[in-house]
Amino acid sequence: MFKPLVVSLLLVCPAFGSSEDAWSDFAAEVEGACLAATNGSLSEASAVVDPFGSESYGLAIVSGLTPDDDAVSMICIVDKESRAIEIGGELQIKVMEPGLQPLTADNIEGAGLTGELFCSFEANGQSLLLAAGNVASDQAAEAIIKLTARLMSLSADGGYDAMTAGTVFTGAGVLAEVAVTSEATEGGESPAYPATLTVQPESGDEVVADGLWRCGP
Repeated sequence: MFKPLVVSLLLVCPAFGSSEDAWSDFAAEVEGACLAATNGSLSEASAVVDPFGSESYGLAIVSGLTPDDDAVSMICIVDKESRAIEIGGELQIKVMEPGLQPLTADNIEGAGLTGELFCSFEANGQSLLLAAGNVASDQAAEAIIKLTARLMSLSADGGYDAMTAGTVFTGAGVLAEVAVTSEATEGGESPAYPATLTVQPESGDEVVADGLWRCGP
């Protein structure tokens, strides 16, 4: 049974024949509203959104973890006229978009990376890979990524010094390469270098992302 929620949502549905950008904005609105509506029920949540919805509703499936760490999904609908949101019950499945997902604060805290300094690969203002290492050390740098909702631990030889210009991280069933592509776009203690992140899982398709590689305190 769906659970009606009283949520203030300024959702503007694109008119028939609207541009691709308008529908993209609409899907983003539905995603944000459904994630907000399930925030009290699920942690580490993500949403798979129907890009257009039905004639009357925006539609999404929100997946995440219950307080008991069970992986579940909930159906979310958004009325295009009234803007009311309704959430279904917990389904014992987890639906995720394939590929890289941004790291959450809980992911980073739980990983417990050790090292004096950090490097981060960032895209659209979100971290897709975070690494830590010690200066002038042979101890391997540690890193994490989240691939199709699975948090994966990686490492790279050479510590912090070896990864500042880009490096290859390896882990169980996955390889992730950061390649710096041009000069820094920012100065300071943690300059940002345009870079690409290529993730090659043993099973599944290669994922390539463009972003910034930032190392420092």
